[in-house]
Amino acid sequence: MPTLTIDNQQVTVAEGATVLEAAEQLGIIVPHFCYHKALGAVGACRMCAVTVVEGAQKGLQMSCLIPAEAGMRVTTGDPQSTSFRARVGEWLMLNHPHDCPVCDEGGECQLQEMTIASGHGIRRYAGKKRTYNNQQLGPFIVQEMNRCIQCYRCVRTYQDYCGGRDFGVLGSRDRVFFGRFQAGMLESDFSGNIVDACPTGVFTDKTYRFKSRYWDLQEAPSICPHCSLGCATIPGGRFRELQRVRSGINQKTNGYFICDRGRFGSGYVNHPERPRQLHSRGRELNLAEAVRWLDVQARELLEQQGPEAVLLLGSNRASLESNWLLQQWAIDLGCKVPLLSAHIPRHQAAQVAAFDFSDRLASLEQLRSSDLVVLFGADPLAEGPTLALALRQVVRAGGAVIVYDPRPLELPCEFDHQSLTPVQLHELLSAEKGPEIDRLCELLQRAAQPVLVGGGDLLGAGGLLKLKKLAKRVSNAERACLLLPLLGAANSFGAALLSPAEQDDLLTRLETGRVKMLVCLETDPLLEAPQGERFADALAKLDELVVFDYLPTPLSVHASLFLPTCAPLETVGTFVNNGGRMQRFAPVIEPGLPIAVTGDGDHPPREFLSATPGDEPRPAWQLLQWLMDDRRELSQLHGQMVAQLPRLDGLTELRPGDSGLRVRNADERSVIVEDLPEQPAGTLQLLVSPARYGSDLCSRFSAKLTPRFSPAILRLNPQDAAERELSAGDPVVLDCDLGSFKFCLQLSEQLAAGCALVENSGAFPHLVPGDRLSFCAVGAEVQL
Repeated sequence: MPTLTIDNQQVTVAEGATVLEAAEQLGIIVPHFCYHKALGAVGACRMCAVTVVEGAQKGLQMSCLIPAEAGMRVTTGDPQSTSFRARVGEWLMLNHPHDCPVCDEGGECQLQEMTIASGHGIRRYAGKKRTYNNQQLGPFIVQEMNRCIQCYRCVRTYQDYCGGRDFGVLGSRDRVFFGRFQAGMLESDFSGNIVDACPTGVFTDKTYRFKSRYWDLQEAPSICPHCSLGCATIPGGRFRELQRVRSGINQKTNGYFICDRGRFGSGYVNHPERPRQLHSRGRELNLAEAVRWLDVQARELLEQQGPEAVLLLGSNRASLESNWLLQQWAIDLGCKVPLLSAHIPRHQAAQVAAFDFSDRLASLEQLRSSDLVVLFGADPLAEGPTLALALRQVVRAGGAVIVYDPRPLELPCEFDHQSLTPVQLHELLSAEKGPEIDRLCELLQRAAQPVLVGGGDLLGAGGLLKLKKLAKRVSNAERACLLLPLLGAANSFGAALLSPAEQDDLLTRLETGRVKMLVCLETDPLLEAPQGERFADALAKLDELVVFDYLPTPLSVHASLFLPTCAPLETVGTFVNNGGRMQRFAPVIEPGLPIAVTGDGDHPPREFLSATPGDEPRPAWQLLQWLMDDRRELSQLHGQMVAQLPRLDGLTELRPGDSGLRVRNADERSVIVEDLPEQPAGTLQLLVSPARYGSDLCSRFSAKLTPRFSPAILRLNPQDAAERELSAGDPVVLDCDLGSFKFCLQLSEQLAAGCALVENSGAFPHLVPGDRLSFCAVGAEVQL
């Protein structure tokens, strides 16, 4: 570790660190543009000049390119360096339009800050400026090319880091242009990251355009709710409207970048049909009276009809605190332990991750450092997009990615795809010997840092347990083979961690008719669980249906008592991601109707009220506290949670915006796993896969993402289609246990033969990803 001196201050840095990074460690700001911590440096902007007084390369040098050396002496404020940086700042600003008053980047613009820091403040050039015609890049990104200083950050982010192929550098000399060959929506699922990477306002968020200035925004560190990876985000809101989301920084999870679903999928918070008021069938109640009525009614039912009369249902969308308090209320009432997921197969897979995987769970940071990653039954771009980014970094560093999956997957990197049906996947994981498992084990045993990734939806609990056995098999005394599960939702791990080993099946309990009151905490079984029609029939048997939620789901509309809750961006809480990392999120805005709605677009408002319209939502954990007459602060609750569950050690120390803490390891838990069913002759294995956009409820209720939604499609392998005399584009009918569904057929040679793949973004609510393996028949639609 070299020790050097910068501006008469000594600093010791890691081997390979640059002089610029050493200066940052000392708090010395060297102006720069092309350098980015995730991208490195290319020396394109020439702004970071310093003078090396003692070292191998003396004189004026670019600090982002010069490695720190032992004994090196550097100055950043000498006349030579400051004069050079001032001239660089002047030529970079030569063609800039100076449109800061109308630029969305104003206030958080690196060009503003670094130009002043370089010493350039007075424009001398009076000639004609170079100008460009802007390109239409779709509904998410706005281009203003006249602001460009050719730092190349955008293309290095889009192409190099994220693997996009439809955006790059065009032109030559002083006519360099950054864009697409033809106008159109950027294709990458990570296109929004060029907004964060661009230092000048060339690329800005179109959905946020001209809404607020940076200094007017309310911002707070948060956690993305769209998948189980737990990416750090920084949402910003104003006037009770959530206006944008930008990437947070957490090296343990997403690093510096997020996916477009996380960035543009926040519309659910301000959805026009979001239920913001309490409603009660046949009763006039305020919030306090409704909470009191619910507690009294639940106790009366339990006293009259026994402990099964009231069923409490938690959720993998609800925070760790809310699910725990639901359990405490069950203890207080004397009813059965709450179920914390309506989707039993997904919950069982999460339990395997929370207990059986706990001693070898990998973080995305560890995966990015791996030299071999093998995926089983996982579609990263649909189930955890920033995992796909991490896989690209593995390949860029010289590692390899192997995928065993029946679906025609896409990844932003090169990978070896072995197309196997779900049954063949289980057979491979169970095999002791054979050409493919022998080859795979040899590769894993030779790897320095292998990681196995398992898709909980496709593998299920049984497949994940087999994956754990494979990881043990290829581990050795020097290093363990790590595991990374992909789970169903933001807090699937947390809900599983709180759950007992064995739980009754929700649907079975409802169908007995003994349940008279069902309390749903931020969940809707009609949308989030398989067997939706059976759920609808079972729910009709209830006397009381009580729903706590912040989404306009069918259940929230038909509830006999509905209590509006705060969205994650409106309250504080904790999620536990798929790697067992507890992360705290903070409130960004207060609940309430945006002024843009209450004022019909006028601002400032023309009338002033003592109450905020639409401010009834309360944090779910707070409503549950009120049910138990518990007025303690959340920090006090955290202490009690840790006392009851030592695995949550560190929960009290968590702060929004930090990297989070891993839960403690646990003993393996025996999960009862059913054998795979026998396949009837002439049928296909049915794969219901989440679409990239619209499968999770938060993105489904986000209008900004509508341009990325795709219709539900059915895919077959050409061989299976030929056997059924079907062609691409034919109208077909899929028959399965859940009913009959009509599709337009698509063919894919990459799809495993013997499978029927449905990518569902919500068009067919009864086809829910993650259900147990089932079979179907596909035939031509009969035209009447």
